Amino acid sequence: MNILKNLDKSLYKKLGIIIGCVVGIFVLIIIFLIIKNGRLNYNQIENRMINSAKNYYKDNKDLLPIANNGTVTITTDKLTEEKYLKDLKKLVKNKNDECSGVVTVTKNDDLYLYSATLSCGENYTTKKLKDVIASNVTTSGDGLYQYNNEFIFKGDNPNNYLSFAGKTWRIIKINNDGSIKIIDTEKRDNISWDDRYNSDKEYNVGINDYRVSRIRETLKSLLSEINKDNQVYLLKQNLCIGKRDYDEKNLDGTVECSDIVNDDIGLIQINEYALASNSELCKNPTDPECTNYNYLANIGSMWTLNADSKTSYKVYKISNGVILTNAVNSSQPKMVVTINPTVNYASGNGTQEKPYTFK
Repeated sequence: MNILKNLDKSLYKKLGIIIGCVVGIFVLIIIFLIIKNGRLNYNQIENRMINSAKNYYKDNKDLLPIANNGTVTITTDKLTEEKYLKDLKKLVKNKNDECSGVVTVTKNDDLYLYSATLSCGENYTTKKLKDVIASNVTTSGDGLYQYNNEFIFKGDNPNNYLSFAGKTWRIIKINNDGSIKIIDTEKRDNISWDDRYNSDKEYNVGINDYRVSRIRETLKSLLSEINKDNQVYLLKQNLCIGKRDYDEKNLDGTVECSDIVNDDIGLIQINEYALASNSELCKNPTDPECTNYNYLANIGSMWTLNADSKTSYKVYKISNGVILTNAVNSSQPKMVVTINPTVNYASGNGTQEKPYTFK
């Protein structure tokens, strides 16, 4: 009887040890899964950085940029120090990663764009859209060319398609500050550039002053096609509205940029149309050869920002070449906007089938 009791005690003891081991293993698995699930991929960390920065600046509104296009940056170390973000070592899946990052905040009227830049050595670095585009510079054929301190797309069909705000755009250029200038390709109803009474002509032929033009009013209303969530990615831009003589050959923009207004939305500059041509015979925007090897010649008729310097009523439009016409005549208003240089690359190679996209 005593032997049986001793056997029962031994069995119970062994059984207890087995159960304890199983429970212990189960607990360790749960802890491991919790830790694993708490770790994030790089894209998730960038999103976490942005949300943390938003919370930080919600509590510190006085530190946000004041001027339009103004920026401030905050490091992940600062966000961690202020208890808004976990230490990146506790977030990355690869424990050997040595990561650091910053969040840049840009002001556009009452909107603020938050952009994260994460660096984890050789394993990962955030790609900026401007850098991905600018990595494909060419010196011949269709493509992206370096021009002074900018990068300009040239040719019949360069890979400069961009998908943004539910629309397909063409990238005109990367400005010297890294911002990305784009033009929409949507077909629109023809409208007048301006239809006011002109005292010089004593008739309603329009007044070629962009500041007070009907086309400027129309463009401001077209901006509503881009919802607020997407308007945050735009920069206010200096629109070069300088007037130009029909025979002027300068193409570097100094003529157009002799007069400037600052708006969220504009039109193509006449010199930009000429620069998009790969024809060696395109010396002046009004040269008929400028329509050759030029993707901008193939997206439909459109108004430009620029007017005639010798009259008070003629402006330039593009329709199978550059035409100097009365402002009261009609063409399409093709929206031109500028994308913030801090946006992160998401996908695409610029082809019509795979346009560039950003996060």
